[in-house]
Amino acid sequence: MGKKRILTFIVFLMLGLVALTAHAADELFDTKAAAEHIDKGIAYLKAKNFDDAVREFNESASIAPEAEPYYYLGYTYYLKSRKGDVESRRLSLENFQKTYEIDPNFTPTRYKPAEPSPLQGNQQPQTNAAQAPSMTQQQAVPAAAPNAQKPAEIETPQTTPQTPPAEQPK
Repeated sequence: MGKKRILTFIVFLMLGLVALTAHAADELFDTKAAAEHIDKGIAYLKAKNFDDAVREFNESASIAPEAEPYYYLGYTYYLKSRKGDVESRRLSLENFQKTYEIDPNFTPTRYKPAEPSPLQGNQQPQTNAAQAPSMTQQQAVPAAAPNAQKPAEIETPQTTPQTPPAEQPK
């Protein structure tokens, strides 16, 4: 009879552990609702409606305080600060710091700004046909057969203007 009690106790103990493990697997935050707020905030951000974007990102951060909503808050405040808003600049820095305190390796995945880098600018290097390198027939050497010898040096031919055959003197 003592063995039955011990066995029953072990069975109840194991069932209790299974229930605790299943409960621990539940999400701590409502990540689905937080993601929906981030998506809405990004839509507002793209429309340059910064105040509504801030509201959505704040809501997402209050539901699930993860790095992503704080990053987008920082970016939204950064865009607002470009118009001279000193308070937005301070808030931008605070939110970026919070982002990287939570996750030092965070990289945004949903929305990456399409702004050009200040180092790149909007100027593209322009080349005209005279500056562009052209490929001659000797430079475009086809792949050699496995047993063929490679030439020691490929000379680039000097191109000289030639008159068309119809205009050549006889």
